[in-house]
Amino acid sequence: MFLLSYHLDAAHLVVELGEVVDLDNEAAIEREIVRLLPCCGPRAIIVDIKTPLLTPRALGVLLRVRGQAGERGISMAVVAGHDKASEILSAAGLLRVLRVAATLPGAELRSRGCRPEPEASRNAGPGGRCGAPPSAGPSPRPLGPYADTSRPRIPKKR
Repeated sequence: MFLLSYHLDAAHLVVELGEVVDLDNEAAIEREIVRLLPCCGPRAIIVDIKTPLLTPRALGVLLRVRGQAGERGISMAVVAGHDKASEILSAAGLLRVLRVAATLPGAELRSRGCRPEPEASRNAGPGGRCGAPPSAGPSPRPLGPYADTSRPRIPKKR
């Protein structure tokens, strides 16, 4: 099993997952990704999903790799460029757990713990990157990677 991998920069290793994960190749794919973790010394790994079909076995591989990367102090993000792959990850409730982004630059930001900002990443204006100074005035919403989950959820009255 051979997965294409390359360094985005000194801190980010990108691994492209270009084939459907099934019973026959699940263990080999997981072994290959985990093998890349200690030798390369990145602070973050980005799994770039090139296939639109994500099987339950692929989700299992991603979760297990995330766990092993976390044990080594390496953060992980996932690029799901295909709409179908994003829908599957969303339906499984894994968008925040796996730090899913639609693009490679977005995954780079997510691997650092930044909140996804769809309009900011397209326009690349001020405040679009993590740690950049906010634009004019205070931010209308809380900042941070898990700001949305820390707000209380109050059900609407019918």
